[in-house]
Amino acid sequence: MTKLRDDSGSVLVFITLMIVLLMVMVGLGLDTGFLTFSRSLGQRAVDMAALAGAAGLAKGDAAAIKSNIEQLNTPNDYVNRTAGSNPIDGTVSGNNVTLMTYDFTNNQITGTTTNVTNANAVRVALETTNPYTGGGSNSAVNTPAFLTPLLNLLGGTASSSNNVNVSAVAVIQAQPGLPIALNGCDPAWAGTNTAIPWNQTPSGGSNPNNSGWTTYLDGSVSSPDVIALIRKIAACQGTGVVGVGTNICLNNGQQTPDLREFEILIGNITDGTPKCYLTPVIPSTSNFTGCDNQLLAYAQICPLAVCGPGVNGSKNQNLCTQPNSFGKYLFATVKSCNVGDPNRPTLSSCYSLKLVRENNAWTKNY
Repeated sequence: MTKLRDDSGSVLVFITLMIVLLMVMVGLGLDTGFLTFSRSLGQRAVDMAALAGAAGLAKGDAAAIKSNIEQLNTPNDYVNRTAGSNPIDGTVSGNNVTLMTYDFTNNQITGTTTNVTNANAVRVALETTNPYTGGGSNSAVNTPAFLTPLLNLLGGTASSSNNVNVSAVAVIQAQPGLPIALNGCDPAWAGTNTAIPWNQTPSGGSNPNNSGWTTYLDGSVSSPDVIALIRKIAACQGTGVVGVGTNICLNNGQQTPDLREFEILIGNITDGTPKCYLTPVIPSTSNFTGCDNQLLAYAQICPLAVCGPGVNGSKNQNLCTQPNSFGKYLFATVKSCNVGDPNRPTLSSCYSLKLVRENNAWTKNY
């Protein structure tokens, strides 16, 4: 006996279920791809903005931070390519920009600040909530969703868009200080515009013998090495300052070629005041030899002239009033005997900029 089955329409049911499943899979693929695309554009935008803001921070000027960042609103990919995107507000402590402090020893963010002179990092973000301040910025990258409208058709209440949070932190790091170390610095000199002769006298004697050449961690403090470092400083090149407490290498010779080359560092900045540089301070008992000289602090001095017989300086030679018997020396004023953190704004003549990771506990839930 033959059984009769009524299978009519079963294929249609199967196809309908498969279509729904395929739509879900396509929706997931589209959402994932579009989220990745939006994050990529947003990340590039905040990366560029953070670096631009850090360049403004190096000047110690909140207005420069804002101006640098907002100039990128026209050319950056996120603003141009993402429909309905939010231009980045460059206002310090506004919706998108936070001033930060960064510990270069432990490579981590240590806090936030509203004082430009205390900051050494700029954070730019497009996000819903700032995890550091708790403030709501409501500037996350709004990305349309393809899957959730489908779920809503089936009775769901999911949002029709997704918020993508992106952020970047850029730090400023001072370039190497002058290749000359001071054996002590009198705070009474700071800010007085009193020019001090910094002399190197190998055998001691009546001259000050209050400075010596250094290449910091390079044991060869020969004249070619010092000249190479001087040229790097002039070109804003290097790998950052050596940390306070580190032992540095010194040479107490009167290296005439070094003084001649040193003159390229003498000049004025845009406001007409002399260029000033970070300069290592070592113990007053140092004899300026070897590599066991502890770096106690960084002073900030402003070179005005190189003087002495055989130096043949050409800048501000009217300041060179010591007799030839005094020897060769650098004439400079002292702006500060201890600048504290050398990576703070306006202290160094040059800064390098780099992006760093947000890897501390404050952002673990972000």
